[in-house]
Amino acid sequence: MVQLQLLTGNRIGTVFRAVHFPIRAGRAPELDLRLDDPGVWQYHFLIDWRAEGLVLEAESEALLSVNSTPVQRALLRNGDIITLGALKIRFSLSPVRQSSLAPREWLTWIALGGLCLGQIALIYGLIR
Repeated sequence: MVQLQLLTGNRIGTVFRAVHFPIRAGRAPELDLRLDDPGVWQYHFLIDWRAEGLVLEAESEALLSVNSTPVQRALLRNGDIITLGALKIRFSLSPVRQSSLAPREWLTWIALGGLCLGQIALIYGLIR
């Protein structure tokens, strides 16, 4: 999951969590991340999953910078700061919660126990 935290602007501190791609941002009401700050275009940028990783692309002639470097397209890394107009947004990857492996481990031990008991029964049957 991707997180975009607004560091400046009207909604400072707001965290947007995205679960699907592409993520589109700008002033238009139908976009995933709606931003009403000065310097933000109707359709400003999108973030999409590509073969090389998560890519940030400016829409049409919108101005963007990543870590104070002007870009039209950039490969995003955890902690990058995206600037559009006076707005700064921190890009980050959400913490991943690992699911418990306990049920799988218990089933493995039960299967091994059943296999051992089956072998013992087979040996007992052959000896008789």
